[in-house]
Amino acid sequence: MSASHAPCLSQLVCAATPDLIEAEKAALKVKFIAMSVALVAEAKCMPDNREDLWEEKVMWLQHWEKRLGKVFPLVKCGRELNVNTKIDVADGPVVAEVDEAYEWWVAEEIAQLKVDKDVRMEEEASQGIEGQGASAAKPVASIRMTHVEVPQLACKRSRQAVTEGNDDDKLKITIPLGSVLHVVPCAQCALKGMSCTGPSSKTCDGCVKMKQRCEKSNKGTGKKVQAGASAPKAGPSKQAHNDDDDDDNDVEVVETCACGKGKVPVHGGFDGKTASDISQALGMVRAEAVAVHAANLRLQVRIEQLLEALEKLGVE
Repeated sequence: MSASHAPCLSQLVCAATPDLIEAEKAALKVKFIAMSVALVAEAKCMPDNREDLWEEKVMWLQHWEKRLGKVFPLVKCGRELNVNTKIDVADGPVVAEVDEAYEWWVAEEIAQLKVDKDVRMEEEASQGIEGQGASAAKPVASIRMTHVEVPQLACKRSRQAVTEGNDDDKLKITIPLGSVLHVVPCAQCALKGMSCTGPSSKTCDGCVKMKQRCEKSNKGTGKKVQAGASAPKAGPSKQAHNDDDDDDNDVEVVETCACGKGKVPVHGGFDGKTASDISQALGMVRAEAVAVHAANLRLQVRIEQLLEALEKLGVE
């Protein structure tokens, strides 16, 4: 072969063409190993579940969320590129246990925030009642607690004693001068759904106008009052008077159709057992709501991480 036809050195040496997919897999594997090592180290730094370590626990929760936010996109890309993105067998159970503790602590913190808010609302309500004095104490049914408004009974109210407030739709009780609000209303006021006001330890103003004696609406009341309170029917007001000449024994029973079908009317607030049952039911509802809220938060985190991973891959 002549020198003029000899091949050049550049023609004999062929440059190796790099494989972009293999390079991406290798880079992804290196990143995942670094992130998994950091995740395992963070898992081993998890503080104990004690009250005196509350601040350390909050800081650890924030760090753990950041670590998870960096690891999940790598796992997603590894599945698409068929790259092994699994943590070592020795460290896998530790990470799984710590992640379960993380989710439990997040739900616990959310529940504690709800409880603190409820306690604060109860304290504000009790302080407001104490500031008004014992004479202006409101019935239990009119106090808003734990973000649940207990509806008032749709009965007749005295315009002189109860007026609707325009600011926050709460009931305002106007007490005449020289009178007090009876904590336990009489049967007459309870049936009419009006506030029981009058002199202390004496007949209320409503019963004085009706010229009758105050009958307490509790379990010790006579059968006449219980029958009138438990079986309301539609119809006009009726008066039942004894044949005796003593006006103190006269009892006026007001029958109204204000109560809905299947609903039991509540007069003068709740008793102790009913209030306890309602409190337990509200506690169960709050617990279920907290669990659902925590699950929604975790779902939102997963969705955001998925969207970030899709954006990095250029998928809309």
